[in-house]
Amino acid sequence: MLELKNLSVGYKQAVVSAVDLSVGEGQFFALIGPNGAGKTTLLKTIAGFLRPLAGKVLIDRRDVSVMKGKERAGYVSYLPQMNAAYWSFTVREMVSQGLFHKQGLFGRESADDREAVEKALESANLALLSEKKVTELSGGEFQRVLIARSMVQGARLVLFDEPVNNLDPKWTRLTMDLVRNLTRKSVSALVSLHNLHLAAVYADRTAVVSNGVLWTIATEQTQNIAFMEEVFGGSVLPRAR
Repeated sequence: MLELKNLSVGYKQAVVSAVDLSVGEGQFFALIGPNGAGKTTLLKTIAGFLRPLAGKVLIDRRDVSVMKGKERAGYVSYLPQMNAAYWSFTVREMVSQGLFHKQGLFGRESADDREAVEKALESANLALLSEKKVTELSGGEFQRVLIARSMVQGARLVLFDEPVNNLDPKWTRLTMDLVRNLTRKSVSALVSLHNLHLAAVYADRTAVVSNGVLWTIATEQTQNIAFMEEVFGGSVLPRAR
């Protein structure tokens, strides 16, 4: 489904180099590593927002870097680090934005489009909030709006950049369950996480990004404290006073 071939990413200089990785259909793939390691840059490159410094990003054997925006939106969806909205759209309006690549900015919704929006709202438990402004939502509710929008978009690969950052335990679980439900519908998810327990519970496979390289690990290793402290360069457990 997703293949990274000898991929190097960065702006002027590579922050992560020589990445070879594959993500299968319907896999939940966790990406862990310290702040500043290059996880976001890697995700933006896979999404097609940044051009690779070297190598290729292939989705269904198609090179993402040569796809036009509308075509790319049918393959991959990117959810950045956002916990609040700054635009006064309703929930329904924002979820409907997932249709833009199919109908254009001023296109009219078909009956099938409206049905897809309704299904996404139901799946994300947002039906009762559909007419509420997104600026009035909690961080957890807003994350569900972004995920519902990606459902409507219909991309086969969804990239999540720290989707549970700053969420409380309840909304963290609900958000992660929603991502897991996506993968049960044959959507692949590549998810950047700092919570090692969540990686252990939800991920089918896991990779570490650190010191300019990426390597895959057994997901159970996220619970190996000594190994994780080596990855993160320090203690990963709080110390009692």
